Amino acid sequence: MIEESTLRAVLDLMDIGMAIVDTDRRVEWCNVAYADLVNRSVDELTGVSIFEDARPCDELTQLESEWGTDRMLTLSGQGPVGPVDVSVRPVGQGSADRLVVVRRGLVRPMGGRRLPDEVVEELCAFVTEMTGHAADPAVLATAPLSILMVMIAEGEGIRAAHGETAVEDVLRQVAQALVLQKRKADVIARYREGQFLVLAPDTSRVGASMLAERIRRSVAGIELQYGGERLRATVLTFAAEYRPRMDGSVRDAVEKASSHLQSQAFQIVS
Repeated sequence: MIEESTLRAVLDLMDIGMAIVDTDRRVEWCNVAYADLVNRSVDELTGVSIFEDARPCDELTQLESEWGTDRMLTLSGQGPVGPVDVSVRPVGQGSADRLVVVRRGLVRPMGGRRLPDEVVEELCAFVTEMTGHAADPAVLATAPLSILMVMIAEGEGIRAAHGETAVEDVLRQVAQALVLQKRKADVIARYREGQFLVLAPDTSRVGASMLAERIRRSVAGIELQYGGERLRATVLTFAAEYRPRMDGSVRDAVEKASSHLQSQAFQIVS
């Protein structure tokens, strides 16, 4: 049987929201995808009525009078971030709690979503600082925005065995691989020692994860020669969709992603 933690991670990755609602119609628990769908944070939703700020779409009020029934209830409606499909059913037979599952609609609103103006302004300033080039607000404003961090897994080992020059050679090869995988709107920059940052506008968590896998595969083919020894590079990646209400500033979100990647590298070395 699948573990609950695995189920939650899979549902988040697929943008399927899930919430457990108790007898007084308030959220006992919800995953990140559900919070994204109602444009709130998980902490903000805990204890909030499913028919008030925790509702994934206004049409849910149509089911309020049938909330106590034991049968599954379904509807489609317009949520804060686009069309959604909602299903409600008892958690178990005879249970007073209800499981609410929300799937994002397949049709994106015309023109796509946009990040708030203040977020775009901060994002442009951050990109200009990282790259030294002025950013295009019209491109960066398209939501969702994903953050992808890339780090050489064997950086310290390469430095110890072959010196700093070898590390820089590998970094240049990784940078070339990133450029080859880059889409037109993506922004690439060096971040910290041995790390690269990719900002991907108009890209969901799923899209960012697919981009990370393409990068990992392209880097796996890199091979250099040092002192008669073949040197192959592999990378660690971390991808996350940026959510301003939950993650704070872009700078904070990038720093969090960078720290997460560093902890992965430390675990491998240990």
